[in-house]
Formats: sequence, structure tokens, C-alpha cells
Amino acid sequence: MITIQDLYNIVGNKIANEPEKTIIRNNFPPQVAEQMCRAIDGQERAEHFQRLLREYNEWMQNQQRQQEAVQRFLREYY
Repeated sequence: MITIQDLYNIVGNKIANEPEKTIIRNNFPPQVAEQMCRAIDGQERAEHFQRLLREYNEWMQNQQRQQEAVQRFLREYY
């Protein structure tokens, strides 16, 4: 489950990345800076996707446990 701390980390990383990208844009040629900034944004999206995937996996495991519990109950009582 995504916690409040996770949300703080997401926002904190986003805030930290913007000045970094500004520094890159000010110190590198535009085509190089754009590629570097896209790499930073891509890393951020990958982290979000990984977090979403972990959430989904946890949800699926909970669904499987619930299904097994229901099946066990039905076998024992019917």
C-alpha cells in the first residue's frame, strides 16, 4: 500500500529533479540537455511504474489469499 511517506518521497523527488534539470539546461547544449532531462523524467516514470507494479502484486496476493480462504471455508462446511 502506498503510504504518506511514499507520497512525500514522490513529491520530494519531483521537486529535487526540477533544479537539477535547470542546471543541466544552463550548462549543456540544448540537444544534449534535452536528452539528459528526458532520462531524468524517464527514471521518474520508471520509479512510479515500479511502485504501481508492487501495489498491484500486493493486491493480487491479497485476492488469492481471500479466494483460498473462501474455498477452504466452503470445503470444510459444505
